[in-house]
Amino acid sequence: MAGIAEAEAVGEGRDLTLQRDYETSADGAYPLVLVTYEIVCDTGNKPESRPALRSFLTCTASEEGQGQLHSIPYAPLPAKAAARVREVVATLS
Repeated sequence: MAGIAEAEAVGEGRDLTLQRDYETSADGAYPLVLVTYEIVCDTGNKPESRPALRSFLTCTASEEGQGQLHSIPYAPLPAKAAARVREVVATLS
């Protein structure tokens, strides 16, 4: 998680693309980390599927959802990144 915490957000607007340093020497940074992205369209979705999509993303980005990731085993997002994800998910309609 330390390597992701140092990553720079390079996307514009609601694009949360990260650019990270794969050669970081930060304490606790593991060099073999893969960031997974969810690509979500904000228009053109079927109205009946939008609530389920938003609910899923809200749950997984929540503090509770992030706290459960160790059991599958995934690393949670750094606090700053998780907060930004929650902001963007809240804008989905």
